[in-house]
Amino acid sequence: MSQLRGRWARALVLLAVMLLTVLPVASTQAQSKVYFSQTGHFLGGAFRSFWERNGGVELFGYPVSEEFYQKRDGRVAQYFERARFELDVVGNTAYVNLGLIGREYLAATGQGFPAVAAVRAPGLRYFPETGHTLRGEFRNFWERRGGLLTFGYPLSEEFVQRLDDGRNYLVQYFERGRFELVGTRVNLGTLGSYQVPCQLRPALASTAPPTNPVAEGDSKNCVQSPTPADTFARAYPNPVAPGTTQGFEARGYRAGELVTLWFNLPNGTVRALPYKATANSDGGVLIGFRTLEQDPLGNWSIVGQGLKSNVVRVATFRLAR
Repeated sequence: MSQLRGRWARALVLLAVMLLTVLPVASTQAQSKVYFSQTGHFLGGAFRSFWERNGGVELFGYPVSEEFYQKRDGRVAQYFERARFELDVVGNTAYVNLGLIGREYLAATGQGFPAVAAVRAPGLRYFPETGHTLRGEFRNFWERRGGLLTFGYPLSEEFVQRLDDGRNYLVQYFERGRFELVGTRVNLGTLGSYQVPCQLRPALASTAPPTNPVAEGDSKNCVQSPTPADTFARAYPNPVAPGTTQGFEARGYRAGELVTLWFNLPNGTVRALPYKATANSDGGVLIGFRTLEQDPLGNWSIVGQGLKSNVVRVATFRLAR
């Protein structure tokens, strides 16, 4: 009898362990999620731990999607105002990495920046991997807040760019974000908000946290955010056949300054124009340019950067036959 009672006791203990292991998981996960009324999305698990340990809302902003499975690689990811978190699992350990939203944003908006020659100077760091430098407040911020693992390599030099609020800021692009100098403070640009797929943006009710990542879905049936455009720059006519003369008009430079010009090609390469423009007394530039008849079809951009002001203007156009 005692042996029978022992077997029953062991069975009950095993059953209790099974119930504790299986049933409360969804409830525990739901309780561990925090809801942000600012955007209507939840944050939990490994992403919440990483977010809280590494800067939270100050650095990454609020979540602007739920966790979802990326169609391109199957990884679990989540968008934030200023970043995209991606989950890699090696063995039994989960690692959170930041997506390359800086690189993807530049590609989506037709921007790219020529490498600069290697240079050594006090307070300056040169990255041969991308051919760009880092200095001043941006270097201090990069080194203090995680460096290469958090932001990746620089993809541009410092320059002045007009942002969505209509004002000019000193900015610099990195593989995983854009630095913006606002007064004396360095912020990350809201590239995550721009890149989050539209079908993942709708807010959820605070009483219904999802228990699992959702499918990425399809953006065909929802309204996409408009591509950021600098209203002070245009290339015309557009679209146009290769080998056709076009115009480039841009404003916002210093009167009389030289403006260096280059193309960003569809294959990701950069081609410098063999001449510079001169801004007129109103800070405007108006030039003619011509692509080659054998140039590749697709989305191009022409970029003008003031050599004194560092102001950059980008105009996109499409080559098509």
